[in-house]
Amino acid sequence: MFNRMFKTPTSLRTKLSLLAAGLIVSLTAAAIPPAGPGQSQTYTYYSDATRTVVVGGWSYGSCGEPFDWGDHTRYFTIRTVNCGSNPQP
Repeated sequence: MFNRMFKTPTSLRTKLSLLAAGLIVSLTAAAIPPAGPGQSQTYTYYSDATRTVVVGGWSYGSCGEPFDWGDHTRYFTIRTVNCGSNPQP
């Protein structure tokens, strides 16, 4: 319908590429684990697969202030922190 409105042809290759891109974004978003009540998720990012040089960090949830610093790479670890029955607001 969009193509008819602007009278531009869209190839099957373009449509499939857009579909694949949308799926990748959806799967990536689904891969982020939610922090439960009284929990935080902390990601530590490393420069390479040896995981010896820390280059960034990200934390979210109920246990303290969220933070996000440095670089996000494909080499990371995830740590779940439980802060008990009295999480900070």
